Amino acid sequence: ATTRETFPQIGAMGYPIFVGLRGFDVPQVDARLHVYRQAWREAGHAGQGDVFLRIPVYVAATPERAYAEPQASTMRSYQRLAAQFAWTAGAAGTTADEERRERAERLAHVSYDDLLRDRLAYGSPDMVVKKLQHLQESLGLAGIVIEPNVGGGIPQPLVLQSVRLFAQEVAPQLRP
Repeated sequence: ATTRETFPQIGAMGYPIFVGLRGFDVPQVDARLHVYRQAWREAGHAGQGDVFLRIPVYVAATPERAYAEPQASTMRSYQRLAAQFAWTAGAAGTTADEERRERAERLAHVSYDDLLRDRLAYGSPDMVVKKLQHLQESLGLAGIVIEPNVGGGIPQPLVLQSVRLFAQEVAPQLRP
């Protein structure tokens, strides 16, 4: 789901939902999931609907490395995303112009620390476990899809090490 309108539509239809943290931050996703689940219930569907979250994840041996190593690539990616939202607001074939403009404005002024707080799961293995467990519980997630190299600029050996740490030290602690 990528716009305000799609959340209640998908909920009313009874479909699972896949949400990313590129155009939205965690508080925005939380608010939109409430609308999704309300539409789900009002349509008479059982349960609450499966929610899957795509989130940038970077795991390093130390918090300092997890902060520094992906920073340049991540910031470039979000700056590029802000420019894309600004450029496509009002373009033929796009919807929700005002929402795109709002996203562009927010992302144009976002700091790396803002991203870490509301859109990324970067840190040591323990930090990432805590962040993802919190998101699982607070958002009622059925699953998480990781995005291991935001912006594509993190050197491959570092990405592979991050994914290895995620697979060995983080993922086993996220299973029920």
